[in-house]
Amino acid sequence: MNWQQNRLYIGAGALIAMCGLAYYLVHSRTGDTISSPNERPTLPPIDQDAVTAIDITRPPPSGTGDPEHVRLELHDDVWHVTQPIEALADASALDTALDKLDELDVAGIAATHAGHHAELEVDDAHGVHVTVHGASDAVIADLIIGAFRGGSTMVRVAGQDTVVTVRGSIRFAFARDLKDWRNRAMLDLEAEQVRVAEWVGPNGTFRFERPLVTPPAAPPVEGEEAVDAGPRAPTLGDWAPLYVSYLPPSDADAGVAPTAVPVTTLANFAASRVTSTISSLAHMRASDFAASTIDRAGAGITDTSARVTLTTGDGDTVHHFTIRVGSEASAGNFYAMRDGDPTIFVVSSFLRDKINATSETFEQTAAAAAEAEEEAPSPMGGGDIPPDLMRQIQAQLQAQGLGGP
Repeated sequence: MNWQQNRLYIGAGALIAMCGLAYYLVHSRTGDTISSPNERPTLPPIDQDAVTAIDITRPPPSGTGDPEHVRLELHDDVWHVTQPIEALADASALDTALDKLDELDVAGIAATHAGHHAELEVDDAHGVHVTVHGASDAVIADLIIGAFRGGSTMVRVAGQDTVVTVRGSIRFAFARDLKDWRNRAMLDLEAEQVRVAEWVGPNGTFRFERPLVTPPAAPPVEGEEAVDAGPRAPTLGDWAPLYVSYLPPSDADAGVAPTAVPVTTLANFAASRVTSTISSLAHMRASDFAASTIDRAGAGITDTSARVTLTTGDGDTVHHFTIRVGSEASAGNFYAMRDGDPTIFVVSSFLRDKINATSETFEQTAAAAAEAEEEAPSPMGGGDIPPDLMRQIQAQLQAQGLGGP
């Protein structure tokens, strides 16, 4: 055959071959395949109300070591961590995880070959393995959750090669540290319901009370006949000192020795300072938990440790909530415990200072006034966020690919 006479046909054939090769390379690299218009990938349906347990295994965050496994179980409508330890689970973390499982929205197919699993982070080395259980511990779904790309998360059913894309970011809801699955609430009170507060520690003893007061009758409206509204229910009044005893700090540089007799009054007492301090404590959240090798003595917590006790209710409904703070766990973090709970928490220095109060905590000093101004909410309704909570928010945003490096 004269190739010069047939070069047009040869060129056309080569062009078709090159296009076919390019198509193969593109789709073999991404794993995409052609699906019929009626074919839609699916995942096992998950009804969060039917979920009774979740097993989660994630790769070691450092990239080396053993995978980390956590098991969560529902008992009497309360979620618990049962492995690797036994503890109450964080309700918010569970709600987020269950919502993500209940709302899986498959967008398409990302790959159909096992050779692409590592690239899409749905292999054993990179994926987060989530096994969802229902009644009698039956498996409802067994999923490998991978990378978040282009607005979707890569998901694979364990044992299958096909990788589907699920709309939105879901990996962050499962790739959590053990501490983030545990309930870190140390107190969960309404600050306005606290009627007695007491701080006892090396800086002194400070006890305050909100007395019951009967609100005055509303003045009659001019031109209208006065109406007897009957007895008025008493309400809690403003904070007032009930007992104060402390030794003012000595000024060694000035050669001033500490006073031998405790001071029993607060010269610049401000009820608002008690209110703000209790507000910081009422919904106290730990930043972490002590290592399993740390016991109460190792945490430096004794009967004489600095403590705060908040009291709600009255008579038969009275409840006392006591938090004690111990030694330093790490730079800027301290051990703490709640009476009646064997858990050893770790709290920030911000909360430690609220527990280990001084006389200045309750006085309207120049420094306190400046601090109050800094903590005042902005016109847009914002306000300062405690450092430990800010770090949690930033970590979650980074996990979703929304934060900075």
